[in-house]
Amino acid sequence: MKNLKNPRQTIINWSFWSLLFLLFSWWHGTFERPLSAEEKQYYSEKLAELNPDESPSEFLKLLERDRGEPIFMLNAIKHYDEPVKTKDQSRPVSSKEVAKNYNNYVMSFLIKRGSYPIFLGDALGATAAKWGVDYEGDWSTAAVVRYRSMRTLLDLAIDPTFREKHHYKKSALERTIAYPNEARLIAGGLNLVAFLILLCGALVSQLIINRRKK
Repeated sequence: MKNLKNPRQTIINWSFWSLLFLLFSWWHGTFERPLSAEEKQYYSEKLAELNPDESPSEFLKLLERDRGEPIFMLNAIKHYDEPVKTKDQSRPVSSKEVAKNYNNYVMSFLIKRGSYPIFLGDALGATAAKWGVDYEGDWSTAAVVRYRSMRTLLDLAIDPTFREKHHYKKSALERTIAYPNEARLIAGGLNLVAFLILLCGALVSQLIINRRKK
């Protein structure tokens, strides 16, 4: 410590950037834990209450497989080709415009909870290969959305505003398929990018501190 220039400022500098990384890690879900037995019971009852005519069996299977890890939802989407009209619109608009009413809320909900899309893309044509699938048409877009944890996914599923907005999705999409995944391999990722950016910030700050006169 005696050999450091401006030791007090050095400690403050590295403490500040370390705190920023800890805050990011908390937001990103590093400290997430698996669902407790009480949470599983709560979500099971809530899903059954909100969907009395549907069997929440798929969600219940997910509850049992939860390990507290991020969930990656893969979505294949086909928008309606013709303009559509919803109950709160005076004239038909493109299905993508209708979907924005749903997507904007979902993205806002997710980003506040350390979740976000990691891939969004437009389809280039019809299905390139398929086995055991009856659908012969094309797709419009594809997306992969990262949920911080199963808890975030379930919180969205039971959110009242999300359920109010869901009719926009039904109005805009001719068909869609979505299924959750647990990552086996990810090249890079936002956590690595954030670490490198914050590390660069800390090093630049330290360089400025070292150039100051005592």
